[in-house]
Amino acid sequence: MKHYQRQILLSATPAAVYQALATPEGLRSWWTQTCDIATAVGGRSTFRFGEHYKVMQVKSLAPEREVRWHCVEALINVDAFTRKDEWVGTDIVFKLTPQPGGKTLLDFEHVGLTPDFECFGVCERGWDLYLGSLQSLVETGQGTPHLSTQANCCSA
Repeated sequence: MKHYQRQILLSATPAAVYQALATPEGLRSWWTQTCDIATAVGGRSTFRFGEHYKVMQVKSLAPEREVRWHCVEALINVDAFTRKDEWVGTDIVFKLTPQPGGKTLLDFEHVGLTPDFECFGVCERGWDLYLGSLQSLVETGQGTPHLSTQANCCSA
């Protein structure tokens, strides 16, 4: 079954995109303001969205080329879901390819997030939203991350 994938041409250099993906400041500016970020391979980052959270082990940090995480813990606390930790065991991969004119081709995959997951629709919409926020951040300097004052990011 096909997992969530998206390809985006970003009007920003691979260095700028990498900074947005691999630093606390960058991740807080497009994904969620409430996070604890590991900056070395093997470390664990925690991303919070109100009562929901994901813990990612950093698998790869290749400057200007790739960021890869493996989900080791998760809670998507939606009443309708029977399994609230579906992300555990999935991988999130950001691959960066330089393009002419200082642009970057982002190949994003959430490996393992497939349509048979209860959370697929919610997570697909979430990734669409936050990848748009990433694009906005690297192209304009202003992303639209989940704010610490928001109750949650998920609805069924």
